[in-house]
Amino acid sequence: MITINKELIPVFENALIDSLNYFESNNKESSLSDLYLNLDKENATLSIYDDMESKLLEVNFENYHVDDTEDFDMQLIATLKYALQQFEQKQSFNRDFIVKPFAVSLVDDDFVISEELIFIDDDTLKVDENLLTDLDKQLDDFFKDLMK
Repeated sequence: MITINKELIPVFENALIDSLNYFESNNKESSLSDLYLNLDKENATLSIYDDMESKLLEVNFENYHVDDTEDFDMQLIATLKYALQQFEQKQSFNRDFIVKPFAVSLVDDDFVISEELIFIDDDTLKVDENLLTDLDKQLDDFFKDLMK
């Protein structure tokens, strides 16, 4: 199981807040339907872009410990997903300029989406598939117990 880097959660959450505030102050008449995140592991930076591929913010995380025993990318992606889910639970994406459906995606340098980190619609929140691991077995066990 990939561990979440608890040191980086507030760094990523603050980067999201700063990015959204920057977008709001510089795009008074625009709306936002996507955020694109680019991780540069060589430079230990996270860049956040709006849906027009304009850079909103770049944050450096080289001073934070990343577990060397795990896959670097997997740990950062898991931490990003966790930070985004916490951000959503605080209803921090509920801003007038954000239109739903809204997605935050991990992209490469050419803005090709490698992974959708979170998808938010008014009544739908797409969660990580790891959350659903063994759900079939759990439901089968539940129904077997129920039928006894």
